[in-house]
Amino acid sequence: MKLENYVTSTEDNVYAIKNVPTEVVGTVFAKVSRSPRSFRDNLYDLIKEDMLHLPDVDMISMFKESAAHAGGFMKKWGVDYGHSSIKEHAFAQFCIEGVSRWFTEILETVQAAKWLSFTEFSLRYQKPQDFVVPRELDQHPELKEHYITFGKECFRKYEELVPLFFALIKAKHPGMKDSAVEKLAYENARNVLPLATKSNVAVTGNARAISDAIAEMLSHEGYSSEVVEIAQKIRKHTTEVLPSLISHTEATPYLCSYMAEFYQRRVQEPETLPVYNGPFVEVTKDAAALAFTRSDDMVLGDLAKMNRFSELPAIMRAFGKRVAVTCSEGCHHQIIRHRAFDFSLQLPDTRYGLILPQEAVEASGTPEAERIINTLLTMRAESHRLYNELVENGLIGIAPYVVLNANARRLPFYANMYGLAHFVTLRKEEYAQDEIRSVAFQLERIFHDMEHSLPGFEMDRHLKK
Repeated sequence: MKLENYVTSTEDNVYAIKNVPTEVVGTVFAKVSRSPRSFRDNLYDLIKEDMLHLPDVDMISMFKESAAHAGGFMKKWGVDYGHSSIKEHAFAQFCIEGVSRWFTEILETVQAAKWLSFTEFSLRYQKPQDFVVPRELDQHPELKEHYITFGKECFRKYEELVPLFFALIKAKHPGMKDSAVEKLAYENARNVLPLATKSNVAVTGNARAISDAIAEMLSHEGYSSEVVEIAQKIRKHTTEVLPSLISHTEATPYLCSYMAEFYQRRVQEPETLPVYNGPFVEVTKDAAALAFTRSDDMVLGDLAKMNRFSELPAIMRAFGKRVAVTCSEGCHHQIIRHRAFDFSLQLPDTRYGLILPQEAVEASGTPEAERIINTLLTMRAESHRLYNELVENGLIGIAPYVVLNANARRLPFYANMYGLAHFVTLRKEEYAQDEIRSVAFQLERIFHDMEHSLPGFEMDRHLKK
């Protein structure tokens, strides 16, 4: 069997999947977060080991030669007649490899993200591979040298922090298996890594959402060549499997104006850069909010019977409060996955401060904790200096690449009860990362009154089967 029959490219770092049952694709995608190997490698192994019996034929190529496509049927009904809803019935699955963590955030927060599904390489379970050097730096040789030196130093510090965190966590949990301690050490050491760190992400989405995502990413023109070039590759490879529905996607004047506003610094230079011992949640007192009021025409069912897999009825999206979470970049990347919330995204900026990892805060005074904290403060200072240098050279679109995972980020959003019911239940689980668990506990306390206005309802249902 030829691998070319099942992926649109065997060499490009972006490629779409074709002629493979979606259930198989989803299962192999699941390996993306836990393995440095690509989807292609894992798929090839399944084929080579004769675990999959797939047709040795490229059905997409056959479709392109059919009268339905070549004869214009698809163009007539799918494009010319304005039936754009047809795009929602067609979907593609594709992989993007070796891109920055900053790029994956941009992809996962496009306005169409609620209709896309993602699985990303996890730095909680795997060591980092490398970091992206944006090609804009080719025009600034000295700045490029500073950037590369900084990136290499971040990776060197990561290797130093892993055994330090391992020692702290092992001392705190002497009975924990070394493999579990190592995972937590990776999770904490990633705080010193920049958003330039390479990642892989697998995506499934309908053609309409993919088209909208491509258009939005193309509007980063003039700010980030990585975002634009990957968007062009996504368009190229998804067009291979959806030849009638993707190819004419372009940036719009409105999206370009939106991006021009996004790439602006919104936080003023503080006298001293803040350092926080953990994340915190603020409630926006003067913002519009809707407290729960039960009406006769509202159907809710018996909320006491909800378990960890249950969702509140959609009407509960209307009730909530506007809040702002200040947390680390690493925690921020987890929160934005909860697409039931409506986020107001802010450009990463070193001026927001630094969130110290809980493991180091709790062990404050020990030699390991002091070395960890001093390392993070030193690298934060380097990050801040380089961020400002990039902005001063007109490269504000590149500045986020040097922001550390421990850097603080402010995330305002409308926290509705529908989304909170899922967020609190999932993120208070014992295996959840400690910082996002803290956010979940804080949000649960903030919404205590609203929670008890729903008879029988419990926000946290993670122990209910």
